[in-house]
Amino acid sequence: MSLPVLLITGPVGVGKTAVAFETMELLEERDVSHAFFDVDGLTYFHPKPSDDLFGERFAIEALGMLVPRLREEQGIARLILARVLWERESLRRYRQAIPDAEIVVVRLTAPLDVIDARIRQREPGSALDWYLARARELDSHWKTHPVEDLLVETANRDVRDIAHEIIDAIGWS
Repeated sequence: MSLPVLLITGPVGVGKTAVAFETMELLEERDVSHAFFDVDGLTYFHPKPSDDLFGERFAIEALGMLVPRLREEQGIARLILARVLWERESLRRYRQAIPDAEIVVVRLTAPLDVIDARIRQREPGSALDWYLARARELDSHWKTHPVEDLLVETANRDVRDIAHEIIDAIGWS
């Protein structure tokens, strides 16, 4: 049996986690079984291997252990993931870890000045400059190497409206 997977991607500050969480809330209200992982949470460890500087391989392997158990023991019927997806080729790793995954990639976008303001508001520490530069790098990269099945604007929009748009567009409504 296949597992519908919604992978929400975009740069830091665009609203991946907020939109994924709201999508989870909408599914909960409709009593649709699901799980949500902010995949970044599986990458917070040090040191990272030199061939996995962002912890991507470890995080995906961890999902490969967690998701089957959630399906067997909790009967989840949908999976929501929030994570930066640099290139579509990375989806191969997700499918290896979750072989029956039917992945839809939704990339959230917003003007860089909006993203900058969000980053400055929530990332006041030593990594601020890195996050600002990374947002620009990702924005530029995705303009020439799109990863999404669906592109959704987040600037000046209510997170609930965004979540509704996504679940309607991918047929989860």
